[in-house]
Amino acid sequence: MLTASFRHIRGIGPLRERQLWLRGIESWSAVPQGPILSPSLDARLRDGIAQSAARLAAGDYGFFARALPESEQFRILPHAIEEAGFVDVESAEALTVIGVLDRDGPRSFMGDALPEFPARAAGWKMIVTFNGCAFDLPHLRTMFPGWEPPEAHLDLCHALRRAGQRGSLKEIEARVGLERPLRLLRPSPLQASVLWRAQRAGDPAALRRLVEYNLTDAFHLRPLAEIAYNLLVRRLRMPAKELPVSDRGALLYDVSKAVERAVQG
Repeated sequence: MLTASFRHIRGIGPLRERQLWLRGIESWSAVPQGPILSPSLDARLRDGIAQSAARLAAGDYGFFARALPESEQFRILPHAIEEAGFVDVESAEALTVIGVLDRDGPRSFMGDALPEFPARAAGWKMIVTFNGCAFDLPHLRTMFPGWEPPEAHLDLCHALRRAGQRGSLKEIEARVGLERPLRLLRPSPLQASVLWRAQRAGDPAALRRLVEYNLTDAFHLRPLAEIAYNLLVRRLRMPAKELPVSDRGALLYDVSKAVERAVQG
């Protein structure tokens, strides 16, 4: 997708980018010799492509995250997906649970394990959340003052809304076919607090349910990100291939094991 993108180059806005696509210039390598847009823009275009190719080869997705508008961060996903962290945070009274899915599999951070989160996140090139701009990232920055997320951040709440999918995470999951058992319907903050109080009162099943909610949210973010990307590619008629959508079945067993590890401490 990035090699079909020109929006990040100074002077190339959405209309000029589409103009290039309509003229058959659908990738950096397709830029012809000779005049294209104008003498000044052509120079910027060629310089920008040379710089972009070098940054992409170096895996510097932060370069593109800084240069692209927030609404276009989804373009980075196909390149960074295997080095991304899919993150969901649940917070209830004195409890914070951080659910993560990345190349090392699913993991829940809570209690004494919370300080291990920044080290786990250190190798990520992109972070994917649902409403993370408003909640997850501010909460994580407060918890870990020295930690900064990757510059490339895909907030699926905004990306899915742009793709025509509005509503809560649970509502969107149901519409796109990511069903979950009734016991794992996402709790409200009040219900999360109830579960936390029940756990403190000696109900071990309450904490397990909260961890299951959290990890299910986190591991659903990957197929949701792939679905959002594909919807946007179609909706915006971009010259890019769609992503295969991850098979949840392969991850369900790993999620179950991660829940057991978290609950047992």
